[in-house]
Amino acid sequence: MDISSLSSIFTHWPTDWILIGAFTAFAALDAMRSGPTRATALMLSLPTALFLIDKLPDAVFLGALSAQLVSPLAQAGVFVIVTVALFFVIHRVMFTFSNGLPPIQALIAGIAATIVLVIVWLQVPGLDSVWHFGGQVQAVFSEAYRFWWLLASYFALAFVRS
Repeated sequence: MDISSLSSIFTHWPTDWILIGAFTAFAALDAMRSGPTRATALMLSLPTALFLIDKLPDAVFLGALSAQLVSPLAQAGVFVIVTVALFFVIHRVMFTFSNGLPPIQALIAGIAATIVLVIVWLQVPGLDSVWHFGGQVQAVFSEAYRFWWLLASYFALAFVRS
């Protein structure tokens, strides 16, 4: 077996797809180990954080503070803080006792969580400054297909949770 030809396969893959696949594998392994609760909490906290960040400049106490955060990295930091806070709140609200999932269902949960993460990542300008996905990923998850990706992800998660 020629190892150099095997390694050349991975050098030609775009880094975006390698990162997406790594997160999918991580989420699937976590779902196999402890159930889909964390994937579900992530899938619910990301769009909620996107909505709340959009409304943050209109907030009474935090509106003036958010107006000062103009750098993309600061905006990404605020988004991450809001997402983490929502993740913990949603995780605590949900029924957290769950057995691990079979491998196929865990893979479905991991793929669904990854799709929601990538779609929300493409929507937040501050996160785009942290990592800019290439044209291929942006075309696959473009605005024309975004609704269908999200709908399929949430239906897949509902199937896995049942």
